[in-house]
Amino acid sequence: MKFGKPIKIANGVFQVRAIGARVTVLVHDNEVVLVDAGSRGSLGMISAGLEAVGLSLDNVGKVVVTHHHPDHTGGLSELVQGRDIKVAAHGTEAAMIAGTETTPNPMQNRLLAMVSRPFVKRLTGEPVPVDYHLNDGDLIPFGEAMRVVHLPGHTAGSIALHLPSKKIIIVGDALQYKFGWRLSPPAPGVTQQPEEAIRSLTKLLTLDFDTICFSHFPPKRNGAQAALQRLVKLHSA
Repeated sequence: MKFGKPIKIANGVFQVRAIGARVTVLVHDNEVVLVDAGSRGSLGMISAGLEAVGLSLDNVGKVVVTHHHPDHTGGLSELVQGRDIKVAAHGTEAAMIAGTETTPNPMQNRLLAMVSRPFVKRLTGEPVPVDYHLNDGDLIPFGEAMRVVHLPGHTAGSIALHLPSKKIIIVGDALQYKFGWRLSPPAPGVTQQPEEAIRSLTKLLTLDFDTICFSHFPPKRNGAQAALQRLVKLHSA
């Protein structure tokens, strides 16, 4: 995926580059929902990606955040500033995003957390109020209703979104897809509770999907559900 050039995943579903992550773009009747916002400084890249599919920031009505890490929330403040864009996140992490609760460093190793502090600070944007506090099973109306799936483990408030009519799940960092062929659990160095993260993945197996969208890897389009079943079985043995 070239910078500024989106990839099409399905009708009305695209991904665009941001700083440090991919942003998923959901389109219905020229209204846009973004899933995540990249790191601070991502506004220009997101805007360019929208323009490439004939849209603009004026079409964006909502941003759904998969979890609080700065490569997913750092771009929120510049995105919503001066625009009528609502922010939705799991209730567990809403106060962190709003700045009323301390946000933990993503690095789980204390030494790495200390060393990376200046870098993490550069990725982090200003606090933003969260308009919608999401919970497991909530439906977000948008053309079709998107279902919220709470996947604690990577962070306490990590979520996925299920688009049933398109057979797509958007998992944020709850899964990795290394080298375009290997599905694996979230990166342990930035995952709060790795064992809980594996247990959470079993919830996804109850859903009907063909494609998985990630925040740092190309989508897995073929055999996604079977691959996830193998992964969960391997780590549950």
